[in-house]
Amino acid sequence: MVLGTILFLNFTTTEAVGWNLMFLDKMIPITILSWLFSVTYFQLYRVDVLFSLDFFYRNSWRAFFTQRIIWYGYIYVFQDDVLYFFGTKANLFQLSFLLFYFLISRILFTVVINKIKGWVFKQYTVAIWGFNKTSIELASHLEANSFFIDFIGIINENSTVNYTNNEDFSIALTEAIHKASNENVNELYIVSKPDYISDLNYFFELGDKHCMRLKFIPDFSLISKKHFCSSHLDNFHVIMPRFEPLQNAYNRLIKRIFDLVFSSLVIVFILSWLYPLLAIIIKKQSKGPVLFKQMRTGKKNEPFCCYKFRSMYINVGDESQQAKKGDARVTPIGKFLRRTSLDEMPQFFNVFMGNMSVVGPRPHMIKHTSDYNDHIHNFMVRHFVKPGITGLAQVSGFRGETKRVSDMIRRVNKDIEYVQRWSLITDVKICFLTIIVTLKGDENAF
Repeated sequence: MVLGTILFLNFTTTEAVGWNLMFLDKMIPITILSWLFSVTYFQLYRVDVLFSLDFFYRNSWRAFFTQRIIWYGYIYVFQDDVLYFFGTKANLFQLSFLLFYFLISRILFTVVINKIKGWVFKQYTVAIWGFNKTSIELASHLEANSFFIDFIGIINENSTVNYTNNEDFSIALTEAIHKASNENVNELYIVSKPDYISDLNYFFELGDKHCMRLKFIPDFSLISKKHFCSSHLDNFHVIMPRFEPLQNAYNRLIKRIFDLVFSSLVIVFILSWLYPLLAIIIKKQSKGPVLFKQMRTGKKNEPFCCYKFRSMYINVGDESQQAKKGDARVTPIGKFLRRTSLDEMPQFFNVFMGNMSVVGPRPHMIKHTSDYNDHIHNFMVRHFVKPGITGLAQVSGFRGETKRVSDMIRRVNKDIEYVQRWSLITDVKICFLTIIVTLKGDENAF
């Protein structure tokens, strides 16, 4: 990025794209400082034994956009004529040039990283001992990220021996460590059932004696089919059923700021004129309040009052019954509101007050929560986070009436996937996809 800035400055000097010399003199130090902050924060160039290209690419884009935000923030604060700067041809040239340079640099880095193993004279050798489901998954991970190591595989994958007691297992593992040392293995992952290992200190000392790093990984594949998430609480090893990014207070703060900014913009620039307009039409077509208020299940299974523009006649049928295609309870304006999702707009007040989020699992009626919880074992996981106006399930096609339990299971699985994979980029992406789906028209919206 710094090199790209220097190249671009030469370009600006020869092409005279419209920046004053005083600003150009400040551009390099500001770029250097903002880029150093971004790469340090996202640990972009931290090179470990295992190196993930996927992780590097994701954090590259995060660092790039963070650096741009910091840089534009500096301009907003210190430039006299901000509107001129953002409207000038130089700004467009600069962004286009740096984006092109950034893409080229990532491509060159990929070429280099794939060639680097052949340039190393004496490689760091890694192996696995223990043949089971967990070790196979570990082997796949090591193979995918073995740019700086020589991964030789599972050294006992052809063995048919089944260990029945700790003594047999200890003898076999001791022999395996001696054999791995003779083959110049630098690091050995030992994957086994926890109850087979009786004395970790003995094996660690044996590994130290052979100048070999030993790493034990417990195999839980026979206990559960699920993937665990593990962490540390001081000296305590904690095993959890899933990874939840929003358990981190910093991530929750980021999401809350996004919700406040997004909901405030919608309330001020859209609902300020849309609310009175729709209120007049709704009141003219049918008697009753403008807003439909209903208790829904929120975060931690706590109920809250959810707002919607009223799209049905009042006192007609059971309010707990899901809307169906061609539902006679829906008013003429209600059909338009539901088809375009405009009936959900008042929920931005819920977001602003903190009951909901812009993106998250859709809130259900309390009765439906109770009913589905009896049939779907992991249904309540979706309530670990705040419910949202839109969500991953909705943009994935799982919106509308759920006629079968299997329909709800698919929706719940998407909600849980969102809980496990949350990021600010994911929220922004879902918001854009929601707009696209709404403009195209969702056949499940009725």
